[in-house]
Amino acid sequence: MAVPFREPVDWRSLGLYDYPQIIKKPMDLSTVKGNIEKGVYQSVQECAEDVRLIWTNCKKYNQDGSDFYNLADTFSKRFEDKYSKIKTDDPAVEEETDHAPSHEEKIRFSHNIYKIKQEELGQLVEKLEERCSEAMDKSTNEDEIEINIDAIDPKTFHELDRFVRHCIAQAQPKKKKKAASSSTEGGEAKAKKAKQ
Repeated sequence: MAVPFREPVDWRSLGLYDYPQIIKKPMDLSTVKGNIEKGVYQSVQECAEDVRLIWTNCKKYNQDGSDFYNLADTFSKRFEDKYSKIKTDDPAVEEETDHAPSHEEKIRFSHNIYKIKQEELGQLVEKLEERCSEAMDKSTNEDEIEINIDAIDPKTFHELDRFVRHCIAQAQPKKKKKAASSSTEGGEAKAKKAKQ
């Protein structure tokens, strides 16, 4: 039943040419599994954020009421139900999110916000609006939002901090891969010249 979510959306073969413009951070179950195997996630919550992104992306791209939208909604509810049981079974998870953030954590978070992509910043704002809208001040300027970090409850703060750190971690390996692939491409070009 989870077949549409197992692999990355092959938008080219499906003719979904607007997909990359709408979905800035694609996610699928095979990518989540690969990230788990590679040790990319520093916590269960980071993994959960990526799983949630699968459903969010699907619901964002597909029309409300469509089969894909409804399927994503169903899986999202099942996931949250099972995830809530994991959280309550693991006191370390609850403990991690209940403590008030330290001054250093708040400073790190405020600096890290500037390191994430615009699309990810939009996701952060959406999450904050859903969970702790009183920490946001939109009155200064239509294009600007001020975030009062001190007004964010501890649980929401830690979730957002993990999300931001995850975004930064995801961006770093991609840069290394590009550098490695460009040096490999150069090696292939040299090998072809030598054969000719």
